[in-house]
Amino acid sequence: MSEEPRGRSAYVLEKSYSGQTEWSLFFVYARREHIRALLQGMYVDHPDPEERQGWIDVHFDGESADLWLIENGRLTGHVDLRRFIRDADEEGGTRREVVLDRAGFEEAVPAVLAGAPLRHGQELHLVDAAGDFRDTYAQLPYLYPERPVRYGMQLAGDDGLSDEPYAYFTDPDPAP
Repeated sequence: MSEEPRGRSAYVLEKSYSGQTEWSLFFVYARREHIRALLQGMYVDHPDPEERQGWIDVHFDGESADLWLIENGRLTGHVDLRRFIRDADEEGGTRREVVLDRAGFEEAVPAVLAGAPLRHGQELHLVDAAGDFRDTYAQLPYLYPERPVRYGMQLAGDDGLSDEPYAYFTDPDPAP
């Protein structure tokens, strides 16, 4: 196995939920637009209306949507993305629709991260996962150093990380 590049930068969207089942999804990408496109595809443009409704329901039922900003292998910022995913129908109803606050998202999330971006096939090395995430409620540091996330989409489970999210979401940056 080749040596993984150290100190890369990435946007890491962590979506965790504690309900009948507990899960954490990790979306690890190099550009802000990848994260925005992922949210758009998940909550607004998902081709399966039942799956889209499921993600909307889980969102309003308390899932997290934390965007961790990793620069040069260190946590440098956090944005709670739940505030940018809003109920489009204030009256409420049995089927919810959402809108994404793109302007708010772009204002809160830096357009570019410092350092060399993580690339396809690379694992994200965190220099001090325990220290950097000490005062957060993130699940991400519990994976390190044994099970680091890599570029793309992963589901964290008891058996490690799986590529299961690729079956449900459109990859905003598919491998060449």
